[in-house]
Amino acid sequence: MEGHMSMKFSIVTPVLNGEKYIAETILSVFSQKGDFEIEYIIVDGGSTDRTVEIISSFQKLLESRLFPMQCKNITLSYVSEKDSGMYAAINKGFSMATGDIYAWINADDLYLPGAFSLLSRIFQAFPGVKWVKGITSYIDAISRITKGKCLIYNQEWLKDGVYGRELYFVQQDSNFWRAGLWKTIGGIPPQWKLAGDYWLWTAFSRETPLYSINANVSCFRRTKNQLSSDMLAYNHEVQKISLNMNTCHKILTTYLAIEPYLSMRIRTFLHRRLFGKQVYHLITENGDTWGIL
Repeated sequence: MEGHMSMKFSIVTPVLNGEKYIAETILSVFSQKGDFEIEYIIVDGGSTDRTVEIISSFQKLLESRLFPMQCKNITLSYVSEKDSGMYAAINKGFSMATGDIYAWINADDLYLPGAFSLLSRIFQAFPGVKWVKGITSYIDAISRITKGKCLIYNQEWLKDGVYGRELYFVQQDSNFWRAGLWKTIGGIPPQWKLAGDYWLWTAFSRETPLYSINANVSCFRRTKNQLSSDMLAYNHEVQKISLNMNTCHKILTTYLAIEPYLSMRIRTFLHRRLFGKQVYHLITENGDTWGIL
């Protein structure tokens, strides 16, 4: 696209005692290649291991200009102080952000090569698109990757908080959005400790559609004792966020309970009768041309 303006990504990483994987996470940001800038903000909650030492070493590497930068510019800043949890740290990080496109990546996850270049081209090609999600793959404790798949989301069900409750998650690590959308929402209420991203996606969906892209963007690391493994506590918080189970929740919960026992023909018939026409958004690539479905 000729004459386009270079974009700036603001990436936030919240971390507490993340020495085991934080270097991999940082490198996945630093190694992004393309015509854009990266503003990387790490918010440490007062780690007592080598986390801050590792972050500082990367900052010095940038300042010495010894790192082989493959984009227009990278800056790294960090704060280290006690906070009230992950979402408070994320809010703090984005309050410092000055970029065009926001995202956060946790301190054991990582971005895949080419992710920022792809997202930059998409946001440039579609000025009206404010929120995009790519494919989340999975990585284990020894960095073996299992490929994920492209998920699409019914926009009305997003507003109702169906995803992450009755249906699959809106995986956080592969989400990117324009700065103005975050500023409109005003951040994540700090009382949420586990399901703040669930709250955020429902808030975003009331402002703008979510566009899925069939492209590998990031990896979520599956490890023992991570916050996301406490599903009982997560579900309890989700219940608080969506206090009133609306009609959509009730119908969908009932349907999903009986669906395994139904033939495909009956499933299709009931799906159409119960839920009507579904509205999804998918950005597709055909050669060098992008289109919206």
